[in-house]
Amino acid sequence: MPLVLNSGVHFGIKVAPRWPSTRVIVDEAAFASLQLVHLRLPRNLRLILTRGHEPRSSYLSIHRTLSRYAGRKLFRLLFSNRHNEVDEIFGANGHDLDGTHVDISIELDGRRLSFLPVSVFTPLRWQARRVKKYRLLLEDVRGALSICGFQIHQNPTESLQVHCDFVRLNPNTMDWA
Repeated sequence: MPLVLNSGVHFGIKVAPRWPSTRVIVDEAAFASLQLVHLRLPRNLRLILTRGHEPRSSYLSIHRTLSRYAGRKLFRLLFSNRHNEVDEIFGANGHDLDGTHVDISIELDGRRLSFLPVSVFTPLRWQARRVKKYRLLLEDVRGALSICGFQIHQNPTESLQVHCDFVRLNPNTMDWA
């Protein structure tokens, strides 16, 4: 069953829809698992849910389709050596299917961290600097997401958007201590 969440904090998870969205639609089980992830993280970290399900027939989907088309062209022009990433970065990545495919941001001590300051057009060396600076934090978040049933996208740029897919919650791997 999908949940429709407006901006704000819902059960410890901050919801901040990515423009032009005004809400995030997320699978109920995926959201419950995000709450478990939040509980596993240090108190100074907060998850920010930015994107979930975007129905194919909506205005938002049409906007995203046009943006992805323009983005593909610009990305190919700017990064001629990264053509193999275009489909992964500019595909719908499951957001058009259901609410189990989500994008997450991270807030540290009340400040949202920006791993991709110029969105997916952030050069790889800039990304590498940010990953190096926040390596331990990213490992904590990714580890908690994995334990709680999420798979992080394999593409380095998508993984810094913390695009992840809710696969399942395995209660045998949960550490409640």
